[in-house]
Amino acid sequence: MKRIISALLVVLILLFSVSISPSAAPKEALPVSAGLDALRGQFESGVAPKTNGFKLDYEYYSPVGEDDTEKYPVVIFLHGIGHGGKKGSQLADSGMAYWSSQELQSRFSEGGAFILLPRAPENLMMFWGESFREPLRALIDDFIEQHKDNVDTTRIAISGSSQGGAMMWMMLKNYPEYFATAFPLASTRSPSSSTIQKCSSTAIWLLASKLDPVVNYHISTLTIWNKICKYNDNPKNCRLSTFGKVYKPDGKRSSDNHHLASVITYDLHTLNDEPYPEMTTQNGLGEDVDLAVPEGLISWISSVHSDFTGESTSPKKPANILEIIVQFFRNIILELVHIFQFILGL
Repeated sequence: MKRIISALLVVLILLFSVSISPSAAPKEALPVSAGLDALRGQFESGVAPKTNGFKLDYEYYSPVGEDDTEKYPVVIFLHGIGHGGKKGSQLADSGMAYWSSQELQSRFSEGGAFILLPRAPENLMMFWGESFREPLRALIDDFIEQHKDNVDTTRIAISGSSQGGAMMWMMLKNYPEYFATAFPLASTRSPSSSTIQKCSSTAIWLLASKLDPVVNYHISTLTIWNKICKYNDNPKNCRLSTFGKVYKPDGKRSSDNHHLASVITYDLHTLNDEPYPEMTTQNGLGEDVDLAVPEGLISWISSVHSDFTGESTSPKKPANILEIIVQFFRNIILELVHIFQFILGL
């Protein structure tokens, strides 16, 4: 009888200890007040498996806490030309570290998200293009595999600025099942109707400036937007944010009106959570969208899911040599355009 009572006491103690043990939670991120350098220090580095002759490196932030079994979204951001010159430059040259801050991580429905920043090896004079389609896919696959216990494969978001936006459309065209959401920033690629139809289940948020000197708003952006409204399966989940002059979250002017990466660094709000200047937003049904804090890209990413399980069903498509050559010279021309813009202060 004493043994039975002792056993019952042990069971009760164990149950009580489980009930009072703290539940697993995201790790505690640094606040914005810590500064960008400290926020960037929260990122880790990685290298993808060699694919088609390339091993892409990347920087990433993980929200996973100790003994954490939660599933978190993944946000992939592809830099524009001029920001991949050396390892880590895609992080050092952008404000995406803000997305690892306590304030922005807490806006995700699970309290956090992975932030993944791949790099095109621009130190080798190679920029985002067809030759990196399969290597980038390998990077994403490997990242999911490494963090499979904590990645929510139904909420993978991809974004890209300028040439990074062009690469984003290439990924959507070839692997549409991967991405629940996509938000291109002044993409230098105009997707065809067939591309928009292939990724019709992906919620897309276009961001563009009417004053962009590289990507014409009326000819390029509105044409893409009309295709999205026509072919997307759920136009209410799609959005278009239009800007005039482009500002940074601290209120200072961006280097030019093509550099829209600055508008997303604090989730489409200023650092004091005021409405972003000179911005209007509507959905694919033509309805105005109110982006009062905390509503922004993060709440949108949190709310949209895909059916992706982690296994791609898209066939691999070999790189076309002619496409690679054309893309290479096109990228050089774009880089020269950006240099002249910077010199002239456009």
